[in-house]
Amino acid sequence: MQKTEKTKLAIIDDCVIFRTGLRCILSEVPHFEIIMCRDFNSGENIDFSEPPDVILIHSTAKDLEFQAEMLNRAKEVAPLAKVLLISEFSDMDYLLESLMSGCDGYVLRDVSENALIRAVTNVSTEIFVFDRNAIGKFLQLHGRGGSLGSARNLSPREMRVVEMVSEGMTNEKIGAELELATGTVKNIVSDLLSRFKYQKRSQLVKLLNEVQ
Repeated sequence: MQKTEKTKLAIIDDCVIFRTGLRCILSEVPHFEIIMCRDFNSGENIDFSEPPDVILIHSTAKDLEFQAEMLNRAKEVAPLAKVLLISEFSDMDYLLESLMSGCDGYVLRDVSENALIRAVTNVSTEIFVFDRNAIGKFLQLHGRGGSLGSARNLSPREMRVVEMVSEGMTNEKIGAELELATGTVKNIVSDLLSRFKYQKRSQLVKLLNEVQ
C-alpha cells in the first residue's frame, strides 16, 4: 500500500510560546510534517533543510515592514511554498497590506485547532484562505455588509456568546465555558456592540429575539 505524502510545514514565529503551541497542534496531524520551527530576527537568513509546502508566519508585533521582510525572505528560499499568515490584528490597513505582500492565506490567532488545520490543508492545495471574521469586518466597513447586520448571520460561536451574555455571565466565565481567552471573549463582545451599534452589552439580548 502506497504511503500518502506528508505536507511539509515550516513555522516562523517571534513568540516562543505560540510557536511551541503551533508545533504541538500541527505535529499531531498524521499528514503534516514539521521540518522547521524557529524565531526570526531581522538580518538573519532563512535556510530550509528541505523545501516546505506551507510556511506559517506569525508576528506579535504590528510591524508590516518586519512581517513583509519575513515573508520575502521565506519566499526567496522557498518560492513554491504557500504562506499562511496568522495574526491578532484585523483592522483593514493591516489586512490589505498583508494580502498585498503576497500571502496565500490569512487567519486570526484565536482560530480553533480544527479551523487552523483546515486552513493549512486548504492553503497547501492552492485554495486561498481568508478568515471569516476578518472578511466580515471588511465588507461591513466598505458598505457591502448587507445582511451582516442581521443576527441570523452570526457565527455559532458569536451566537453562543450572545446567549451567555444575556444570562448575565462575565467575560471570564464565558471564556472558561467556551475554552477561550478572556481577551478573545472581550473582543467578540466589542465587535458585536460595534457591528450592531449598541452601547451596552445588555442590549445584545435583542439579537436573540431576531432569531426566534
